[in-house]
Amino acid sequence: MEIKDEDQYCSQCMHGVSQEALSTLMTLYQPLVGSDAVLIYLTLAAEAESKHGQDSFQRVFALTGIPAATFAKACAKLEEYMLLRTYIKEEGNRNCYIYLLNLPLSAKDFAENGFYMSRYQKIMGQGQTEISLTKAMGGMVSLQGYKDVTHAVKNLKQEDYDRTIAYAEVKPQYVFSTEDAAINFDYERFLAKCTALVFPIELRSQENMALIGRLATVYGLSPERMIILTKECVRLSTMEFDSEKLKIKAARAVSDAAAGNDPYEISPVSFLQSKQNGVPVSYTDKKLVERLSTEMHFSNTVINIMLEYILQVSQNRLSPKFVDMVAGEWARDGIATKEQALLETKKQLKTVSRNRAHVKIEMPEYMKKQKAEGIQEDPQASQEQIEQLKEMQKKIKERHTYGKG
Repeated sequence: MEIKDEDQYCSQCMHGVSQEALSTLMTLYQPLVGSDAVLIYLTLAAEAESKHGQDSFQRVFALTGIPAATFAKACAKLEEYMLLRTYIKEEGNRNCYIYLLNLPLSAKDFAENGFYMSRYQKIMGQGQTEISLTKAMGGMVSLQGYKDVTHAVKNLKQEDYDRTIAYAEVKPQYVFSTEDAAINFDYERFLAKCTALVFPIELRSQENMALIGRLATVYGLSPERMIILTKECVRLSTMEFDSEKLKIKAARAVSDAAAGNDPYEISPVSFLQSKQNGVPVSYTDKKLVERLSTEMHFSNTVINIMLEYILQVSQNRLSPKFVDMVAGEWARDGIATKEQALLETKKQLKTVSRNRAHVKIEMPEYMKKQKAEGIQEDPQASQEQIEQLKEMQKKIKERHTYGKG
């Protein structure tokens, strides 16, 4: 129905527009309903404060600068997302409208509404959706370690709920995929103490947050230490985050995580240091271990068991090529738990022991010669020393023979 200038309207907003409602309206609803609809909502909310009764639509058109045809379409959008209910009464040549404004959903409820989130992500894209959720839900808790036991809703109709993009695909910040389940980092403490001036919300992408957690996990760094390191890698003037710089700083930092009861649960760098009788781990070895976590996505426990196995079979050496070979084999075999890693280690050690038992080591020719001539074996002796020893024994033998004659 076309709205005319002389038609009358009044609005009612029982709840008022709180700061939270305003934030949700502008960042979450606005992409769905459009800027004209948001302007109309806010104008009607302001007009609802007045108690003097109805006004002509000429007033609201003048206030918003929105013509009648556009106004009607914008109201339809508000109605579609349940922000507005419209009532009409015909009185002769003019109509009277009453607009009842509904409170916007909270950020949490909006994010859990699959229909709204499906449309929102189609309009805004994955990156901007994550930023919006982070801004709106900055205080939400991490789901790490929790299992989703939500009951599935039955008898949904396709037209009621667009399932083309599930909310599960729009992960809130610092809630990661299964391959990052090994991250052991207190994100709540990190974000509670890390202000937007230190680490802007725009830079808190899924990738950056996962990297921070993984580096803290592998090097045994506390949230407070990671805040300091992260701050040094942020350039506010260009809104950039240097992830490579953070990797270097984390590798050079001293672990400040407390050791647990299980030696395999500590950070791999601390575990490796314990294998070196407390001697600090070299930067090269730290980067080698870091790669097992950030690129291969092994947990601390699996990395530590792997390191122990490699040191045992390679005379306490960490050869990058050998480490990569073992890591590749474990990744292909799907070794992801402590039990699997220990079982694989036991199996490989048995194979190594069996192979060594069946290998016949031939004595070098020079050692055979020494044995035949009565020269005592000296594995540390050089060839020159062996010749000198043979000459000395020859002279002693000649003297002995001459003395007898």
